[in-house]
Amino acid sequence: MTLLMQAAALCDASEEESRQPPVKGRLEVMQMALGELRLASAEIKSPGRLRFGTRPLLRYNDPTRGLLDAAIWRLAEKGRPLALVTLELYESGPNGETLSYEFVSLAEDGFEMKSPRGPRWSPKTTELKLVPLSNAPLPATTGRARLAQFRKIAQRFSAHEKLEGNAVECRLLPQPIDRYSDADTGALDGAVFAFANGTNPEVGLLLECTEKVGSYGAFRLSSAEIVAALDGKPFFTAEQVNSLLAPVTASYRAARHRLAPGRPLPERK
Repeated sequence: MTLLMQAAALCDASEEESRQPPVKGRLEVMQMALGELRLASAEIKSPGRLRFGTRPLLRYNDPTRGLLDAAIWRLAEKGRPLALVTLELYESGPNGETLSYEFVSLAEDGFEMKSPRGPRWSPKTTELKLVPLSNAPLPATTGRARLAQFRKIAQRFSAHEKLEGNAVECRLLPQPIDRYSDADTGALDGAVFAFANGTNPEVGLLLECTEKVGSYGAFRLSSAEIVAALDGKPFFTAEQVNSLLAPVTASYRAARHRLAPGRPLPERK
């Protein structure tokens, strides 16, 4: 191979790499997009409630669907999450990758979130409804023991989604993706579990307890029709929606935009 051919090959390789962010750089792409979201609320006075956690709760991919990388972040530095935001980076050919945003509210408090790249969200309510958990042991006195209880209780739940008319059973991830306590709501301990189709989380399950009783609730992490059940009895259903066309005030919606080919990756901070 001549020097000219070698140089051309190197240029081609460099161009291809610029279209495909390396694995170690994809998190930075998502972190930068998350950092661009601006939040405000007339109802929420604590600044920490309007800040994202520093680390993603869950990271996954799905190469069979062109999903290069994805992560879920909690909104609220501590306590029960105010909302969850999922960012998904899809391969979309020579025109650049596509960054998808998925928003789900977990609180009644209203707030506004917007990005200079276009995505906007201002939920007014939530589909999450916590109800008392029956036939459960008294919450344990230590965090480690309560985690064991949460994991055992989570096995009483199941979830499935309907895709093209077919019911697809989702698997419970064995560990909660989030854990917290919240003095404002009286929660001694709380855990968020996820049910996934393959690697992709589709349904969320929130378990909480005080010193004496437990409670539970489910929420969607997918635009598909979903059903969640406790001890085989459905307690939460959500119809299939076009999340990209949902109003900005919806408790669950999505948005997306392209990333330009050759976009430089940000430095890790």
